[in-house]
Amino acid sequence: MLTGTLAMLVRALRLDARLLRAHLFRAGFALLVFASLVYTILVGGLVGAPGLKMFSTMTYLNVVLISLAGVSFFATAITEEKEEDTLGLLMLAGINPLGILFGKSTSRLVSTLLLLLVQIPFTLLAITLGGVTVNQVLAAYTSLAAYLLLVANMGVLASVICRRGGSASFITLVLIGLYLASPILVWVTQIGLQNSGLVQPKSNVDLQIQAFHDGLQQASILTQVSEIMRTGFAGHIFGFQVLTCTGTAAVLFFLAWIGFRRFTRHSGDQRGPRADLTARFIGLGRHRRSRPVRYPLAWKEFHFVAGGLQTQILKFVVYGILVLLTLWAADRYYSYTLADSGKFVALGMLGLLTFEACLYASRVFHDEWREHTLPLLAMVPGKPSRMIAGKLLGCLPALLPALFWLFAGCVIWPAGLSELGLCLILPSRWFYGLLLLLFMTLTAFFSMIVRWGSLPLAATVMAAGMFFSSCCGSPVIMMLSTAQQQGTSFEMGFLMVDAVVLTLILGLQYDVRRRIEIASAQ
Repeated sequence: MLTGTLAMLVRALRLDARLLRAHLFRAGFALLVFASLVYTILVGGLVGAPGLKMFSTMTYLNVVLISLAGVSFFATAITEEKEEDTLGLLMLAGINPLGILFGKSTSRLVSTLLLLLVQIPFTLLAITLGGVTVNQVLAAYTSLAAYLLLVANMGVLASVICRRGGSASFITLVLIGLYLASPILVWVTQIGLQNSGLVQPKSNVDLQIQAFHDGLQQASILTQVSEIMRTGFAGHIFGFQVLTCTGTAAVLFFLAWIGFRRFTRHSGDQRGPRADLTARFIGLGRHRRSRPVRYPLAWKEFHFVAGGLQTQILKFVVYGILVLLTLWAADRYYSYTLADSGKFVALGMLGLLTFEACLYASRVFHDEWREHTLPLLAMVPGKPSRMIAGKLLGCLPALLPALFWLFAGCVIWPAGLSELGLCLILPSRWFYGLLLLLFMTLTAFFSMIVRWGSLPLAATVMAAGMFFSSCCGSPVIMMLSTAQQQGTSFEMGFLMVDAVVLTLILGLQYDVRRRIEIASAQ
């Protein structure tokens, strides 16, 4: 029985062991750690405890990459079989739900754990640079492995429940966000209740909330990593965070197992039209989706990738409610001025806008590339550049709700409009926008190479590129820092950096267009 259950897992591990690209990817990751070690050795005399700084940077980078892997890599473990209608074939072959979960999710977990293992020998060398002990290294990677178990099983449970990979990724993102932000959310709630007078300080309710906050904080990977990075850390390798994450991961995997048949029983059935409560209020009785007239590709992207008009109206209303709640809570419970509240609104909407833009960049070519429909799409009269422009044009209206409330936050914030104007005229502010555009282009590029995981792969490449550029461009950074007091020289220096980033963006966009032309000719 156990042999049959582990059949898919053994096959997946053997296939991964024979793939050259998997070994090359792990070797590249190890080389990245080695390069960071060499750079730390070269500049070790300029900073105190260089080994600790290098180790801290690599650990926090692993936290980010594991979180991104959970959103894209683990959240699609089962949904990709649902979307291709092959899950029923696996069950007809006699593979039980536990075997499918082992084969589809545990194999990915093992592959990701290997990426952590290849770092340990190089990270141990950081001990010779000072500031790091063996206990810190082992505790950090044990905590990262436990966090990886938790994130992976969050993705697996969402993948079992949801029909589509996009929905599973969104649920996984929400779960990871709640896990990371729960201590802050509980603390903010506690402060608000105290300021409003609903809860008296040091009362029983306040002490219970404080105990709950302390438990969440001890279970957080961010708190655990910050504790490990302290000089003289002498804590246990298997701390509270490791035990909590491992136990929660086991519970999530058990829930995915017992609910597998229930949520996958009708995975291949086509759902009928959904009852749309907003249909009678939107379009004045017209059909739910208008007909494509002059811009069919833009129409397709707007309705099938961005969600259509109903989704945009819903986003506009939800974002508006969030803005009003932020303004009300800031004034009612935290005694913030309206100007400070506007700043929080502007920054929050900027984060949402960035997230939405990156999400649409990962989807703009993904479906056509995965389903091999680019040759059919190329039969539509027009150049590839026109096709790309049409797809981008269809996604742009989806950013309007966040843009509107971002502008509203800038209007409420007294310095908001001036800051917005500086972002339009100063090259030093253009740099951040160009970095975002480079990341989006890189995400779209990788969406045409890998089946899933374009976002974490693009984030990894961006992190590696920023590391090497910081190593090679240290003289430029020092000159820019020196010229910061001289406004013109500072902006001219950033203008040169912007030109380099813009060149990279144009090169990637040319390669994306070339890949579309190649795929269209197949």
